[in-house]
This record gives sequence, C-alpha cells and structure tokens, in this order.
Amino acid sequence: MINFNDIKILQLEISNYCNAACPQCPRNFFGGRTLSNLPLHKLTFAEFKKLFSSELLTSLQQVYFCGTYGDPLTHPDIVNMCGYIKDLNPNINVTLHTNGGVGKISTFTKLASIVDCIAFGIDGLEDTNHLYRRNVRWHRVVENTKAFIEAGGNAEWDFIVFAHNQHQVNDARELSKKLKFNRFNVKKTSRFLNRVHKFQDHLEVYNTQNIIDYTIRIPTDPQYINIGYKEIHKINTDYIQNTKINCNACNIGEIYIGADGYVFPCGWLADRLYGPEVEGTADHSNIKSLIAQSGGLKGANIFFNSLENIVNGPWFKNIEKTWYGKDRLERCSIMCGEGFSIIGDQNTEIFYKT
Repeated sequence: MINFNDIKILQLEISNYCNAACPQCPRNFFGGRTLSNLPLHKLTFAEFKKLFSSELLTSLQQVYFCGTYGDPLTHPDIVNMCGYIKDLNPNINVTLHTNGGVGKISTFTKLASIVDCIAFGIDGLEDTNHLYRRNVRWHRVVENTKAFIEAGGNAEWDFIVFAHNQHQVNDARELSKKLKFNRFNVKKTSRFLNRVHKFQDHLEVYNTQNIIDYTIRIPTDPQYINIGYKEIHKINTDYIQNTKINCNACNIGEIYIGADGYVFPCGWLADRLYGPEVEGTADHSNIKSLIAQSGGLKGANIFFNSLENIVNGPWFKNIEKTWYGKDRLERCSIMCGEGFSIIGDQNTEIFYKT
C-alpha cells in the first residue's frame, strides 16, 4: 500500500454538489433524485488550508480536482484554492474536470491563467449532450469553454460514447478544433455493469419522480465498445477471490479525498459508500466494516485525523490486507485485478492533440 511520503497525486473532491444528474453517477438514482444519504458538503477555503499543509502541497506533482459525487465548479472558492496551490508550488500540475455547464464565465476566465488544464466532459452535441449530462444546458457549456480557451486556457474535450451519440464523434471533434480545444478524447464507457458485475447493454434513466424517462445503450459501432466487455465472463466468485491485485493508485502514487472527508486509495472505492447500486452489496458492507475496524471516523476521515495518520495507519493497511485473502473488496478485484481489463480500455483514445 502507498506510504504518505510516496504521495505524488492528490485527487480531491472539494464539493459533492452538482448541477447535473448523469444516470451512471453514484450521486443520484439513475439520473433522477439525489441520494438521500449523501452528506452534501463544500470544503471551505479555511478547511482546505488547514487540512492540506504547505509541506504536502509543495511535495506533490499534481492536484486533480475531480469528484466522485460532485463538480468542482460548484465551489465558489475554486479560483482561490487553485491560486493558493500554485503560489506554494508553481511547478505542480493543477487539473480540473467539469461538465462545463456550471460556474461563472468570470471564473473560467480567471482559471485560464492559473490551472494547467480543464477537461470538459461533453458527451455529444446540442441535441444529445443532455441525454447523459442531464440538466446541463448547452449554451452554458459553449459560453464557459469559450471563455476559458479565449483567455488562454488549456482545454480538453472528453466524449463518452453511447448509442445515441456515436454518430456525432467526428462532428464533435471538428467542433472542438473550431473552439480551439487542445485535445479531443474518446471515452469507451465501462459503466454498463450491474451491482453483481454482470454486463447489461442498456440502462433505464429515471426522473425525480422515480419514473423511467428513456433508456441509454452501449454503442453499436465496435470501435467505441470497451473491449473489457468481451472478457466479462471472467468475473465470477473464483476470480474475485483469487486474482492478484495490482493497485493502480499505489503504482502512480495517488490518493483520493472526498468532500465528506473520507480518504481512499482511489475514487473507485469512494463510490461504494453511497448509492442505489451499492447498498446491500458486499463492497458496501465490507467497506463500512473496514472503516469501523480502523477506528471509524478517526481512522479514515480527514476531518477527524491527519492525512499522514490515515494513509500510514490501519485504514489503508486493512484495505491492503483484503487483497491477499478471500474477503476481497470486489471493487479492487474488478478495477485492479490482473487478467481482466475494463478500466484500461475505457481511457482515452486520442483523435488529435495540437
């Protein structure tokens, strides 16, 4: 397991509020109502400076503002936080990920001269982006991306491909060039797995009244289908209990901290705490049990303990212990088990980089 002194990348969720309701996001019920058990919080600037010492921030290579449950642009102090980090460590890479439909134009303009990159999750064009990025207004996306780019910001476009938008990949790529994005990335989704890790080629999307609105589906074009789905048959109890875990977060020196204060090796484990696809599963109960065994909030939550004590303490060690027995965290086996790759193929296929 990673040691505190080996941390190079901090993935940080400063807010678990979001303007969107993406149907495969763990913060809502399949595109509908926000989870009632999600403890909403925005990390204040004062909390931020108190929790993350100058010694830590000057030793890091990257701070990546990308939440599991929220969008960093919902935070009113995002500019001050990024500026504070850069003032302490001018050489650090500060990157944000947003749906682009939240935040003031002035905020994006200011961020352009501070951060190293903003990755915008835009899954289609005006007539399709909202089918996955529910509640995101297209004109706001265009306004905010233009403001950031025209002020000199380095922007990337991340495009998750579904059946409903696969015909627009080339048009979106051309639009990204017109808007002067520096990079266009095709994302092959890995999220069409149900709670027992079985593949399903579609997902019903609900509204806030728990009524099905429509259905989204995996692409029909083979070039956009995650090849991991072809290996889905490998996932069974034997595989989960016996595969060798090669933790990606440990390999790259990354940790994840949520707006709720919980510290994890990665965001993939963080999204097992809440959500309709989580409660009642082995991961949900096992993680809760591990937290209790590790001292509860004092062992796993940065609001009650120092980051160094958490990373070097029983919480991270107890997670690692599961890798060598039969009581694995299924998430670890699926995401970082050797012999099966769905995460590697979901990551970007670069159409161009200028």
